[in-house]
Amino acid sequence: MTSRINSNRAGMKRKHSVLAGFLAFMMVLVPASALRRYVLASDNETTAASDGGQSVSGTPAGSVDGSSKGVGQQTLALPSLDQVQCASYYCYDRTTGQVIISKEEDKRIYPASMTKILTLALAMEYLEPHELITVSKTAMDATTPNSTMMGLVTGEELEANELYFGMMLPSGNDAANVLGEEIAKHYNAQKGALPTTTPLPTPNADGSPTTEDPNKFSLIGQYAYIANMKIQELGLTNSHFMNPNGLQNEKHYTTSKELAMMFNYALQFEDFCRVISTPTHFFKADNKHSFDGWKVVKNTNNLLTDPWIIGEDCHCAQVFGGKTGTTKTAGTGMTVLTINENGHEIITCVCGIPYDLADHQTVYVATIVREANLRCWESDPTHRVEGNVVDNRGYNAPEGMGPTGERSYVHPGDQEETGTVETTEEPAPTETAPSETTANTAPAQKEEEKTFFEAHPVLSIVLIVLGLIVIGLVSFTAISVAQSKRRKKKMGIRKIRF
Repeated sequence: MTSRINSNRAGMKRKHSVLAGFLAFMMVLVPASALRRYVLASDNETTAASDGGQSVSGTPAGSVDGSSKGVGQQTLALPSLDQVQCASYYCYDRTTGQVIISKEEDKRIYPASMTKILTLALAMEYLEPHELITVSKTAMDATTPNSTMMGLVTGEELEANELYFGMMLPSGNDAANVLGEEIAKHYNAQKGALPTTTPLPTPNADGSPTTEDPNKFSLIGQYAYIANMKIQELGLTNSHFMNPNGLQNEKHYTTSKELAMMFNYALQFEDFCRVISTPTHFFKADNKHSFDGWKVVKNTNNLLTDPWIIGEDCHCAQVFGGKTGTTKTAGTGMTVLTINENGHEIITCVCGIPYDLADHQTVYVATIVREANLRCWESDPTHRVEGNVVDNRGYNAPEGMGPTGERSYVHPGDQEETGTVETTEEPAPTETAPSETTANTAPAQKEEEKTFFEAHPVLSIVLIVLGLIVIGLVSFTAISVAQSKRRKKKMGIRKIRF
């Protein structure tokens, strides 16, 4: 009998242990977020009480002030036009065909990587964007170790489309060489042998053009010949190219005016416009890179990502895109397309900023772009395009120069000689800024939207705990009664006699 009593006591202890464990487990099920809210609410109430209950901008009084102290981009003061140091510049209104401003526009300069404007335009003529191209050893050997690269390797197979972005955004000389060779191959396949009528920069002794057979040139040499034929076709007489990338060569030259005309020709290709207006691009997987995004490149044109630098009072509505170029001999420069608020499309070509002032490239070009847009507006002060360059600046803009919500979408194309421009404008926003009354009632509306738990966190937790205890007790009682009935049925009822 004693052993049976001890056994019963042990059973009761086990039941109590099970009950305690069950209740502890159920307590863990109380959402951690509820406890955190309760603790935070208690802390905030305590802090507010100690500081008189005052807070700023919804931040509990006495806590860290996380509001802005004014961190941001300062307003940039551009130099004046006469302070810009460069060999030449040319600003051309392609809508009206008028020259806006210029300096030494017929002076020979080295274009550096702005050469790639013509390379991409010729690629648009001869190649299909999704055709596969294999990177050759000759193309890679024609680059220089310290020049800018896309990151290709010999034997890599990728789409021409990828080479477009690899050449124009990070200014990859390797991509330019590969495209140059492919253009030469496609010319031969489409048009046959190269003619021998294009003058070379060094004529014969009698002044006649040399007639060396260009079909015996390397593929890159053949590309240069094709490029020079295009230059002649465009009516440009003071330009001659020797390669597709712009690496320094005494016989590789142009002028700011003629480079602007090459850019004007290239803008007729919609895909060219897409590439030059792209801020970043990631490359797809290929046979040498196993995953998409193996490299992400950024456009070297800082005005594309920082157009607000030009300033909103010059009536420039959009920086559309362009191409930079830099070598030690050529210096640095940029050719860029902007859209004026009057709808005119302006090509600005700046060349020969001294190499030791290469870090001035963006501000110098911005100064010239600013002046060109201002004068374009003054010649035709008709508002046709909504928005401004500052509307294209989504972050880190100087105070008062952030986005307004209005933005124009202007696509370069041939304009009528009258200068009229059709633009597609987004409908004006129908929502207005909240009134003072609405602002004052907003907190009350937010309070009404709170759930019962958010409004009464302490009471909610107490009710949850009590509910769990009741459930536990009921479950425990039911289990005990059921076990007692089974035991009596099994053992029978025994009377204890004394």
